[in-house]
Amino acid sequence: MNKDLEILAAYKPVIMQDKKEPFSITAMGCTIFRETKKSSSFPKREIVINREEVDFAIEYAVWYDFDIQHLYELEHVWVYVKHDGTVKKVEASFHGKFLNMVDLDNGGLILENGTHPVVYAQPGKHALVPDPRVIRIIPDWLESCQEKAGTDGVLVQDMFADQIHTDEDLQKMTETYIKEVFGFCPSMEFEPFILEDDKLMTWEELKKSIPERVNRQIDIIKTHFNQ
Repeated sequence: MNKDLEILAAYKPVIMQDKKEPFSITAMGCTIFRETKKSSSFPKREIVINREEVDFAIEYAVWYDFDIQHLYELEHVWVYVKHDGTVKKVEASFHGKFLNMVDLDNGGLILENGTHPVVYAQPGKHALVPDPRVIRIIPDWLESCQEKAGTDGVLVQDMFADQIHTDEDLQKMTETYIKEVFGFCPSMEFEPFILEDDKLMTWEELKKSIPERVNRQIDIIKTHFNQ
């Protein structure tokens, strides 16, 4: 992992977040693809490696303990690296799909120090776009941070259904907790969030830790309402 960690750190994305964003990234689960293979953390897509054009691709699974509308969030950035070490292409997740991360004015890549992709996170929701101007065309982008905050309660993905449990009472508590504690009005001014290298890990390590991370927040929510 030491050599891989150097690679992961060299291409780690810079996530631009709203200055009033209430949530921080606490981990990135990373996978290096050297051949075409289905993603384990974003199972609806296959990462295609054309060896004539790229040496490898890195998938960064970006972990948040909260989304402004539900408990926990996983977004993705894919960085495709050429044989000379330069970046060929960057993609990132956007509400269950993915977009090319390019400068909307000239189509070029947006990189810091030559190798670190720069992407913008939708306030509260964390969907990734290449330009903050795109955020204003997303339906309910503002309402989701205010009157619609918390509406989805505890999100339980199929891969964690046997380890994360919820019920109607917990759903209501989570909705109220998120709205009251984290509801905010985005500033639409952005600043970089750069995760420390020691928070990088393999996807399998992050996946293994997710139930504990989520259940820890559930305990905090329950304690909040039972004091």
